[in-house]
Amino acid sequence: MRIANCELRIGNDNPAAILDYNQVILLDPNCLSAYINRANICFLSGEVEKSLFDLEKALSLDANCAEAYCGRGTVRFHLGNIEGAKKDLFKAFGLYEARGNMIYCAFTRSLIMELFRDHEVYKDLFGVESRIVKSKK
Repeated sequence: MRIANCELRIGNDNPAAILDYNQVILLDPNCLSAYINRANICFLSGEVEKSLFDLEKALSLDANCAEAYCGRGTVRFHLGNIEGAKKDLFKAFGLYEARGNMIYCAFTRSLIMELFRDHEVYKDLFGVESRIVKSKK
């Protein structure tokens, strides 16, 4: 219930939503979604370092959290850590694919192509996609 209330505030009152997520985390320090959602709000509010902190906390709770890798990749890109960003986004892409979540695969693919307007990155992405297709046969 508390998470739902927090999510209603996002976009309308980000500081209040952050306070609500802080409270959720106080009540349940292992609430993965609270860290990811608070990280998203921090990122959108320009608090990129705080966003990175929450995403790394989320990954410490679940090392296979595709959402956290996707978020951290975006944050790392904006902090200038291009190689770290690429690694995280490709990791997220692979995790989404392994789960069969093609919608988030497509989203992550679009994000990679938007952030990295680089032929070598595109080749890497197409190589991963080719391996996925071959493994499905």
